[in-house]
Amino acid sequence: MKDIRKLQTTANGTYIVTIPKAWVESLGITKGDPLSLSIQGSDISITPVSRKIQGPGTRSISVEDFTDERLLEMCITSSYIVGNDIMEVKSKMDSSHEWKKWVTDSLDGLLGVEISEEYSGSIKLQNLIDPFKFDLPMELKKFLNNAMAVLNDSIRALKEMRSDLASDALRRGKEQIKSYRFLMRLATLSSRSVELREHYGFHNVQKLMIEVIAIREMGRMSYYAMRTAQHVTEIRNPLKQNFLRHLEAMSGITAEMSLKAFDSLNASDIKGAAEVLELMDGVRKHFMQVHELEKDLPANDRLPMTLIIRGIRAMAGYAVALADDAVLNIYA
Repeated sequence: MKDIRKLQTTANGTYIVTIPKAWVESLGITKGDPLSLSIQGSDISITPVSRKIQGPGTRSISVEDFTDERLLEMCITSSYIVGNDIMEVKSKMDSSHEWKKWVTDSLDGLLGVEISEEYSGSIKLQNLIDPFKFDLPMELKKFLNNAMAVLNDSIRALKEMRSDLASDALRRGKEQIKSYRFLMRLATLSSRSVELREHYGFHNVQKLMIEVIAIREMGRMSYYAMRTAQHVTEIRNPLKQNFLRHLEAMSGITAEMSLKAFDSLNASDIKGAAEVLELMDGVRKHFMQVHELEKDLPANDRLPMTLIIRGIRAMAGYAVALADDAVLNIYA
């Protein structure tokens, strides 16, 4: 909605502007309610002082619109990420309740969503988590630390040939998917609430946009850490010490880059961001060494090892991207 109003002056020299009645009614506010005024660049923002987050709120989903379980899961997940608190999934297939299993299975990938009502032809899902109870920057740091722990334990499992440790790292890596979706949800909700943005410390929309990009970068790092754990479970033969030495060094530098890039983002530290870029040379050096040495591996270990080293190399690349985000954040 858009409207043009003229700026007026009062008798004592202050300025006022009226707000369309329909807008006030749609927001559920009335005379005497406090409003928050903020300036962002050349824009003035007026927001009701309330913990209520304006947004879609409720989403109705028809099972007949989807051809299989995967597509329905994607719809429910997307609806959750964009901030819907209530999702009502309906179906006309009274004779078959397989779709209900599809719905309940999709909840395994979402934090804080439970079934609030269930009938023969519908299931109502409700989010139970209050976004104001979280510190988004702190949650991001925990997310990245967990991803690096998955990477570290994967390499340790490879070094010690411990399938139990690799399997545990893989399990934790899969759990990170839920955390990533939750973080994206918090960021999306922040885009619709000035109070929530300020609660998280994002004092303008530009910083929030950069934070969303950063979450995507960290999500990719977590994904490749999980895949590293998966491929470690596929290695069947012990590795030579020379190979392990380069692989450990490569993963260690990658983890250092990732954490340093995140700290640079939080502290608006351009020097730290530059150091991340410099560390990339070390990753490239060790990558070339293990890439050359993997030719001597047993045939059945070559493919998973290729995927491991490429995954770690990709993580380093996303750490560089995160460092770029840190530089952008300085000037936002």
